[in-house]
Amino acid sequence: MLNEISFEAGSLETMIERLFKTMNSIDKQWSEKVEPATQKQIHALEEIAGLKQHGRSIPYAYLLFLEEMGQNDNGLLEQEWDGYTEVNIDSILRDYLRYIDEFDIDINEYMLFSTHWSESVLFLKLTEGENPPVYKFDGQLFSGSFENYLFQMAFRKAEDTQFLYQVKFAASPKRFREILSEKSTENIQWTMRMELIEYLLEPYQLQKTWFSDEVNFYGVSSEYSIHVDLSWALNITVSSNNHSVFQKINRSLTRLFGIQPKYYKNHNKAEQRASK
Repeated sequence: MLNEISFEAGSLETMIERLFKTMNSIDKQWSEKVEPATQKQIHALEEIAGLKQHGRSIPYAYLLFLEEMGQNDNGLLEQEWDGYTEVNIDSILRDYLRYIDEFDIDINEYMLFSTHWSESVLFLKLTEGENPPVYKFDGQLFSGSFENYLFQMAFRKAEDTQFLYQVKFAASPKRFREILSEKSTENIQWTMRMELIEYLLEPYQLQKTWFSDEVNFYGVSSEYSIHVDLSWALNITVSSNNHSVFQKINRSLTRLFGIQPKYYKNHNKAEQRASK
Protein backbone atom coordinates (compact mmCIF):
# COMPACT_ATOMS: atom_id res chain seq x y z
CA MET A 1 0.00 0.00 0.00
CA LEU A 2 1.11 3.55 -0.68
CA ASN A 3 0.94 4.57 2.98
CA GLU A 4 3.76 2.08 3.57
CA ILE A 5 6.01 3.73 0.96
CA SER A 6 8.24 6.63 1.91
CA PHE A 7 7.33 9.95 0.25
CA GLU A 8 9.37 12.27 2.43
CA ALA A 9 9.42 16.03 1.96
CA GLY A 10 12.68 17.90 2.47
CA SER A 11 15.19 20.35 1.10
CA LEU A 12 16.26 20.40 -2.53
CA GLU A 13 19.70 19.20 -1.43
CA THR A 14 18.15 15.94 -0.19
CA MET A 15 15.82 15.47 -3.17
CA ILE A 16 17.75 12.63 -4.81
CA GLU A 17 18.34 10.82 -1.51
CA ARG A 18 14.62 10.97 -0.73
CA LEU A 19 13.65 9.94 -4.25
CA PHE A 20 15.97 6.93 -4.10
CA LYS A 21 14.40 5.94 -0.78
CA THR A 22 10.95 6.16 -2.32
CA MET A 23 11.79 4.21 -5.46
CA ASN A 24 13.76 1.56 -3.59
CA SER A 25 10.74 0.97 -1.36
CA ILE A 26 8.81 0.17 -4.56
CA ASP A 27 11.61 -1.78 -6.26
CA LYS A 28 14.56 -2.76 -4.06
CA GLN A 29 16.95 -2.78 -7.00
CA TRP A 30 15.73 0.39 -8.68
CA SER A 31 18.68 2.67 -7.81
CA GLU A 32 21.19 0.03 -8.91
CA LYS A 33 20.10 0.47 -12.52
CA VAL A 34 20.13 4.25 -12.87
CA GLU A 35 23.03 5.84 -14.77
CA PRO A 36 24.30 9.42 -14.49
CA ALA A 37 25.02 11.78 -17.35
CA THR A 38 28.69 12.60 -17.77
CA GLN A 39 30.02 16.08 -17.09
CA LYS A 40 30.88 16.30 -20.79
CA GLN A 41 27.23 15.62 -21.69
CA ILE A 42 25.99 18.15 -19.14
CA HIS A 43 28.33 20.82 -20.51
CA ALA A 44 27.13 19.98 -24.03
CA LEU A 45 23.54 20.47 -22.88
CA GLU A 46 24.40 23.86 -21.38
CA GLU A 47 25.96 24.82 -24.69
CA ILE A 48 23.18 23.63 -26.98
CA ALA A 49 20.54 25.22 -24.72
CA GLY A 50 22.34 28.56 -24.93
CA LEU A 51 22.30 28.97 -21.17
CA LYS A 52 25.61 30.72 -20.63
CA GLN A 53 25.06 33.27 -23.36
CA HIS A 54 21.93 34.34 -21.49
CA GLY A 55 23.61 34.30 -18.09
CA ARG A 56 21.72 31.19 -16.99
CA SER A 57 22.60 27.71 -15.79
CA ILE A 58 20.81 24.38 -15.59
CA PRO A 59 18.23 24.61 -12.76
CA TYR A 60 19.66 22.93 -9.66
CA ALA A 61 16.84 20.38 -9.31
CA TYR A 62 17.31 19.21 -12.90
CA LEU A 63 21.10 19.22 -12.53
CA LEU A 64 20.79 16.87 -9.55
CA PHE A 65 18.67 14.57 -11.69
CA LEU A 66 21.20 14.62 -14.54
CA GLU A 67 24.13 13.91 -12.23
CA GLU A 68 22.41 10.83 -10.81
CA MET A 69 20.24 9.43 -13.61
CA GLY A 70 20.59 11.63 -16.68
CA GLN A 71 21.64 8.70 -18.85
CA ASN A 72 19.12 6.20 -17.49
CA ASP A 73 16.36 6.94 -14.96
CA ASN A 74 15.28 3.28 -14.88
CA GLY A 75 11.83 4.08 -16.21
CA LEU A 76 10.86 6.83 -13.78
CA LEU A 77 10.09 9.69 -16.18
CA GLU A 78 10.05 7.45 -19.24
CA GLN A 79 6.65 6.11 -18.09
CA GLU A 80 5.01 9.43 -19.02
CA TRP A 81 2.32 9.38 -21.72
CA ASP A 82 2.42 5.85 -23.20
CA GLY A 83 5.74 4.78 -21.69
CA TYR A 84 7.80 5.87 -24.69
CA THR A 85 8.99 9.20 -23.34
CA GLU A 86 12.69 9.97 -23.76
CA VAL A 87 14.49 11.87 -21.02
CA ASN A 88 17.99 10.43 -21.34
CA ILE A 89 20.53 13.10 -22.12
CA ASP A 90 21.59 11.56 -25.44
CA SER A 91 18.04 11.95 -26.78
CA ILE A 92 17.74 15.48 -25.40
CA LEU A 93 21.02 16.54 -27.03
CA ARG A 94 19.97 14.94 -30.32
CA ASP A 95 16.51 16.52 -30.48
CA TYR A 96 16.94 19.78 -28.56
CA LEU A 97 17.23 22.27 -31.41
CA ARG A 98 14.56 20.57 -33.52
CA TYR A 99 11.90 20.88 -30.82
CA ILE A 100 12.94 24.38 -29.78
CA ASP A 101 12.57 25.47 -33.41
CA GLU A 102 9.39 23.48 -34.05
CA PHE A 103 7.53 24.96 -31.07
CA ASP A 104 9.13 28.40 -31.44
CA ILE A 105 10.36 28.29 -27.85
CA ASP A 106 12.14 31.22 -26.20
CA ILE A 107 15.41 29.58 -25.08
CA ASN A 108 15.91 32.37 -22.56
CA GLU A 109 12.73 31.24 -20.77
CA TYR A 110 12.32 27.48 -21.33
CA MET A 111 14.54 24.40 -21.34
CA LEU A 112 13.60 21.12 -22.99
CA PHE A 113 14.02 18.00 -20.84
CA SER A 114 11.51 15.41 -22.10
CA THR A 115 10.55 14.33 -25.62
CA HIS A 116 8.01 11.94 -27.12
CA TRP A 117 7.30 10.52 -30.56
CA SER A 118 3.91 12.29 -30.58
CA GLU A 119 5.69 15.61 -29.95
CA SER A 120 4.22 15.81 -26.43
CA VAL A 121 7.37 17.44 -25.10
CA LEU A 122 7.98 19.00 -21.69
CA PHE A 123 9.96 22.08 -20.67
CA LEU A 124 11.32 23.68 -17.50
CA LYS A 125 10.64 27.37 -17.02
CA LEU A 126 14.07 28.91 -16.49
CA THR A 127 12.77 32.18 -15.09
CA GLU A 128 11.28 30.53 -11.99
CA GLY A 129 14.20 29.49 -9.81
CA GLU A 130 16.24 26.39 -9.12
CA ASN A 131 13.22 24.08 -8.83
CA PRO A 132 11.15 25.36 -11.75
CA PRO A 133 7.67 24.32 -12.86
CA VAL A 134 7.13 21.92 -15.74
CA TYR A 135 5.22 23.11 -18.81
CA LYS A 136 3.73 21.22 -21.75
CA PHE A 137 4.43 21.87 -25.40
CA ASP A 138 1.22 23.94 -25.59
CA GLY A 139 2.31 26.31 -22.81
CA GLN A 140 0.05 24.80 -20.14
CA LEU A 141 1.34 24.08 -16.65
CA PHE A 142 2.05 20.37 -16.21
CA SER A 143 3.57 20.21 -12.72
CA GLY A 144 4.24 22.79 -10.02
CA SER A 145 7.97 22.04 -9.83
CA PHE A 146 10.53 19.58 -11.16
CA GLU A 147 10.81 18.00 -7.71
CA ASN A 148 7.03 17.62 -7.58
CA TYR A 149 7.13 15.98 -10.99
CA LEU A 150 9.72 13.40 -9.90
CA PHE A 151 7.66 12.36 -6.87
CA GLN A 152 4.40 12.43 -8.81
CA MET A 153 5.91 9.96 -11.26
CA ALA A 154 7.16 7.85 -8.33
CA PHE A 155 3.60 7.82 -6.96
CA ARG A 156 2.28 6.68 -10.33
CA LYS A 157 4.88 3.91 -10.46
CA ALA A 158 3.69 2.78 -7.02
CA GLU A 159 0.04 2.89 -8.13
CA ASP A 160 0.82 0.63 -11.06
CA THR A 161 2.78 -1.91 -9.04
CA GLN A 162 1.36 -1.96 -5.51
CA PHE A 163 -2.38 -2.26 -6.14
CA LEU A 164 -4.49 -5.06 -7.55
CA TYR A 165 -7.21 -2.93 -9.11
CA GLN A 166 -7.06 0.34 -10.99
CA VAL A 167 -9.54 2.41 -12.96
CA LYS A 168 -9.23 5.66 -14.90
CA PHE A 169 -11.85 8.32 -15.56
CA ALA A 170 -11.37 10.94 -18.25
CA ALA A 171 -13.43 13.94 -19.31
CA SER A 172 -12.80 15.91 -22.48
CA PRO A 173 -12.11 19.66 -22.14
CA LYS A 174 -15.72 20.30 -23.23
CA ARG A 175 -17.15 17.88 -20.67
CA PHE A 176 -14.88 19.27 -17.95
CA ARG A 177 -16.15 22.78 -18.64
CA GLU A 178 -19.69 21.42 -18.29
CA ILE A 179 -18.79 19.79 -14.95
CA LEU A 180 -17.31 23.06 -13.69
CA SER A 181 -20.45 24.91 -14.77
CA GLU A 182 -22.71 22.34 -13.09
CA LYS A 183 -20.81 22.51 -9.81
CA SER A 184 -20.82 26.32 -9.92
CA THR A 185 -24.59 26.26 -9.57
CA GLU A 186 -24.34 24.27 -6.32
CA ASN A 187 -23.16 27.25 -4.22
CA ILE A 188 -19.61 25.89 -3.98
CA GLN A 189 -17.04 28.65 -3.54
CA TRP A 190 -13.89 28.20 -5.62
CA THR A 191 -11.51 30.31 -7.69
CA MET A 192 -9.11 27.66 -9.03
CA ARG A 193 -10.19 24.37 -10.58
CA MET A 194 -8.14 22.32 -8.13
CA GLU A 195 -9.85 24.01 -5.20
CA LEU A 196 -13.15 22.64 -6.47
CA ILE A 197 -11.70 19.15 -7.01
CA GLU A 198 -10.26 19.04 -3.48
CA TYR A 199 -13.57 20.23 -2.04
CA LEU A 200 -15.47 17.51 -3.92
CA LEU A 201 -13.01 14.86 -2.71
CA GLU A 202 -13.23 15.82 0.98
CA PRO A 203 -15.76 13.04 1.80
CA TYR A 204 -13.24 10.45 0.62
CA GLN A 205 -10.98 11.26 3.60
CA LEU A 206 -7.75 11.29 1.63
CA GLN A 207 -4.40 12.40 2.97
CA LYS A 208 -3.10 14.95 0.48
CA THR A 209 0.56 14.44 -0.46
CA TRP A 210 3.08 17.28 -0.24
CA PHE A 211 3.81 17.08 -3.99
CA SER A 212 0.25 17.87 -5.00
CA ASP A 213 -0.09 21.22 -6.76
CA GLU A 214 -2.53 23.37 -8.71
CA VAL A 215 -2.88 20.88 -11.57
CA ASN A 216 -2.15 17.58 -9.78
CA PHE A 217 -3.80 16.08 -6.71
CA TYR A 218 -2.40 12.91 -5.12
CA GLY A 219 -4.23 11.52 -2.11
CA VAL A 220 -4.08 8.28 -0.13
CA SER A 221 -6.21 6.48 2.43
CA SER A 222 -5.76 3.15 4.17
CA GLU A 223 -7.81 1.43 1.44
CA TYR A 224 -7.16 3.28 -1.82
CA SER A 225 -5.46 6.14 -3.62
CA ILE A 226 -6.85 8.78 -5.94
CA HIS A 227 -4.89 11.04 -8.20
CA VAL A 228 -6.34 13.81 -10.33
CA ASP A 229 -4.60 15.43 -13.29
CA LEU A 230 -5.97 18.73 -14.62
CA SER A 231 -3.12 19.51 -17.01
CA TRP A 232 -5.26 18.62 -20.05
CA ALA A 233 -8.83 18.43 -18.82
CA LEU A 234 -9.96 16.04 -16.07
CA ASN A 235 -8.26 12.68 -15.54
CA ILE A 236 -8.80 10.61 -12.39
CA THR A 237 -7.05 7.39 -11.38
CA VAL A 238 -8.32 5.19 -8.54
CA SER A 239 -6.27 2.27 -7.19
CA SER A 240 -7.03 -0.23 -4.43
CA ASN A 241 -6.41 -3.76 -3.19
CA ASN A 242 -9.92 -4.10 -1.76
CA HIS A 243 -12.30 -4.93 -4.60
CA SER A 244 -15.52 -4.02 -2.79
CA VAL A 245 -14.12 -0.65 -1.70
CA PHE A 246 -12.74 -0.14 -5.18
CA GLN A 247 -16.17 -0.71 -6.75
CA LYS A 248 -17.86 1.55 -4.22
CA ILE A 249 -15.44 4.43 -4.92
CA ASN A 250 -15.86 3.98 -8.66
CA ARG A 251 -19.65 4.18 -8.43
CA SER A 252 -19.40 7.22 -6.19
CA LEU A 253 -17.04 9.08 -8.53
CA THR A 254 -19.25 8.22 -11.50
CA ARG A 255 -22.20 9.87 -9.74
CA LEU A 256 -20.10 12.81 -8.55
CA PHE A 257 -18.62 13.78 -11.91
CA GLY A 258 -21.12 12.24 -14.30
CA ILE A 259 -18.46 10.37 -16.29
CA GLN A 260 -17.92 6.67 -16.86
CA PRO A 261 -14.64 4.81 -16.31
CA LYS A 262 -12.53 4.73 -19.46
CA TYR A 263 -10.02 2.09 -18.49
CA TYR A 264 -10.07 -0.74 -15.99
CA LYS A 265 -6.98 -2.67 -14.98
CA ASN A 266 -7.01 -5.90 -13.01
CA HIS A 267 -3.35 -6.62 -12.36
CA ASN A 268 -2.10 -10.13 -13.00
CA LYS A 269 -0.94 -10.42 -9.41
CA ALA A 270 -4.59 -10.13 -8.33
CA GLU A 271 -5.29 -13.37 -10.13
CA GLN A 272 -2.14 -14.92 -8.69
CA ARG A 273 -3.17 -14.02 -5.14
CA ALA A 274 -6.70 -15.27 -5.66
CA SER A 275 -5.41 -18.63 -6.84
CA LYS A 276 -3.35 -19.20 -3.69
